[in-house]
Amino acid sequence: MTFSGRVTSVSHMGGLLISFEGRSPNLGDVLRINGGKLLGKVDTVLGPVDSGLVHVHPLFNNVDASRAVGSPVEIAPKKTKVHRGQKGNGKRNDKRGVQNRGRGRRDSTFSRGRTRGGVRSSNRHSRPGKRGRSTPRGKDRRRSR
Repeated sequence: MTFSGRVTSVSHMGGLLISFEGRSPNLGDVLRINGGKLLGKVDTVLGPVDSGLVHVHPLFNNVDASRAVGSPVEIAPKKTKVHRGQKGNGKRNDKRGVQNRGRGRRDSTFSRGRTRGGVRSSNRHSRPGKRGRSTPRGKDRRRSR
């Protein structure tokens, strides 16, 4: 059984209290007068199971709560979402592969335990050219003849 309801009164917060039959609407569903104007979103479902009430708050723009009392209401159809790539040309521009390319994947040199300089070692300064120089700084490395 689907949702069908009728506006019973204005709530103390300025929203609408709606009695309903059938299944209760989901929180956040948009309700409208049958075939017409949008009222607002479902805020709360109140009361006992056999005679519950739906509280719609906040009301959309230009909705006079007192004039809506007694009107039959229904759940408004949901709008279809337009993806970013579908706006102008109707084609889907799927960028998920590009965006996720670097996530969760490591470069092969890092995943094998290698460091930036090449091989991982326990001695920080074991690479030639750092601290363990064979010739003192400033002197010519070639042998003089």
